[in-house]
Amino acid sequence: MIKVKLKPIVGGNATGEVVKVERLSFYGEVDPEKGILVADGREVKDKILIIGMSRGSTVGSYIIYGLKYYGNAPKAIIMIKSEPIVITGAVIAGIPLYEALPREVFDMLSDGDEVEVDEQGNLIIKKASRLKER
Repeated sequence: MIKVKLKPIVGGNATGEVVKVERLSFYGEVDPEKGILVADGREVKDKILIIGMSRGSTVGSYIIYGLKYYGNAPKAIIMIKSEPIVITGAVIAGIPLYEALPREVFDMLSDGDEVEVDEQGNLIIKKASRLKER
């Protein structure tokens, strides 16, 4: 088990399985009605969405809200660095959002790993396929 301190943007508690994406545009790359990543069909519903960086248009905020509206939202979004589009979407959808995930930790996480995050921004990596105790 490893603990990392993140910066809370939209607080909340969440525990779940990781879905990791290096770069993501919510507009065009996420289907809010199905709760999937369009490119590969991975589900984001009830997952902890780990994003290296986001890109895209202001419509992305509404896609994030759409995920919540259709019942397909991730439990939390964790990013290396968030940006206004994702922040706005997370605020209107009430999805916990955290930033300041160290790149080295991002690089070690994989889909299916199990993590927990709390209101204070404590990220606990409970089960990781490529992460070693340090």
